[in-house]
Amino acid sequence: NMNNRKSTRHGLLVDIEIASSGNSCCRGYVNNISRKGVAVILRDGEFPADQKSVLLNFKIWTGSETLYRKLLARIIWTESEKAGLAFAEDEHVTTAIVQDLLRYKALERRQIARSVKSRAFAESGTAIS
Repeated sequence: NMNNRKSTRHGLLVDIEIASSGNSCCRGYVNNISRKGVAVILRDGEFPADQKSVLLNFKIWTGSETLYRKLLARIIWTESEKAGLAFAEDEHVTTAIVQDLLRYKALERRQIARSVKSRAFAESGTAIS
């Protein structure tokens, strides 16, 4: 559907596991995400050849613990180690999970930036603005 392609996408690197009903599982990371679907790049395993419906298990590091968010999705396209998947869940559920993912990734980026500034300060002995 062309309207789905027009959804705002957000660049995001989040670990993901993809499971199908045959218990096969592959792992990778989210390349980008919208409220309608997700683009995934595999690190190991293969997308299920005969299965279009899969369970996505997002792994989100919050800074103190790993949270897991699960969504059902349909595989729309695959190309080598890449795939596009459309969420099969209610739009309110997917919107909440996408917002969760983006919030925790933004928090992680801020923590990394603070860590880099603190290290630079410690090494130079001068304040960084």
